[in-house]
Amino acid sequence: MEDTRNHRHASNQFVGSAVVAGAVYGSRTTLLKLQTFAGEFIEYIVGDIPDPVGAAEFSSNNLSPIAVQIQHGGKRCSVIALTPEGPRRSIATLGTALALHRSGAHTVVDGGLKSGVPCSIHKTAKSIHKTANERPSLC
Repeated sequence: MEDTRNHRHASNQFVGSAVVAGAVYGSRTTLLKLQTFAGEFIEYIVGDIPDPVGAAEFSSNNLSPIAVQIQHGGKRCSVIALTPEGPRRSIATLGTALALHRSGAHTVVDGGLKSGVPCSIHKTAKSIHKTANERPSLC
C-alpha cells in the first residue's frame, strides 16, 4: 500500500473524512491541507475560492455557522449553524463553505472512498476483522 502522508491527491478522493488544518487561497482554486483520522496529511485542491458575500448572508439571517462539511469534491456542502431557535443545517456553495472556514468554522471534507473493510457489530461487543492485507480494523 502506498504511503499517502503529505501527498497531493490529484483525484481528490481518499478513504474516510479529514479535518481542514489549513488553506492556501489562489486566484481560482483553493489548496486545503487536510488531516485524516489516522494522522495523515493530504493536500486537497478544490476549484473555487472563498465567497464573502455568501458567508455574509448567514450573519444577515441571524445564523452563526459552527461547522462546515464539504462532500463530492465541493459539489455538495452543508453548514451547521446556531440560531435563536436551535441548531440548523443549511446547504451552501463551495465558495460560501470556504469563506465560512476562513472565518473560523470547523470544516471537514468527505474523501469519497470507502475502505472496503467488512464490519459486523454484535449485541455485546464490537468485533475485529482483518483486511486483505491482514491489518486489524476495529469496526
